[in-house]
Amino acid sequence: MSIDIPADFNPIVQKLIADGRFRDEKEVIVEGLRLIVARESLYADIQAGIKDLDAGNRIDASEVYAEARRRIQALEDKQTP
Repeated sequence: MSIDIPADFNPIVQKLIADGRFRDEKEVIVEGLRLIVARESLYADIQAGIKDLDAGNRIDASEVYAEARRRIQALEDKQTP
């Protein structure tokens, strides 16, 4: 597959590569897709939580924060070489 990066994004992509954060354009695109998947999962979890609240189920805030911290740490661990 071949894609063209829009001109307004090209300087951003090139800077990420020049800064050594990514080896090439493909790595930048893959990271973008990974972030989209993570965001969609988060949205689904938020919707499930809202549905639980609407159904009258209680949610322990400390459990929510602990899960959020765990997920953030997991994402950071994936980014650390």
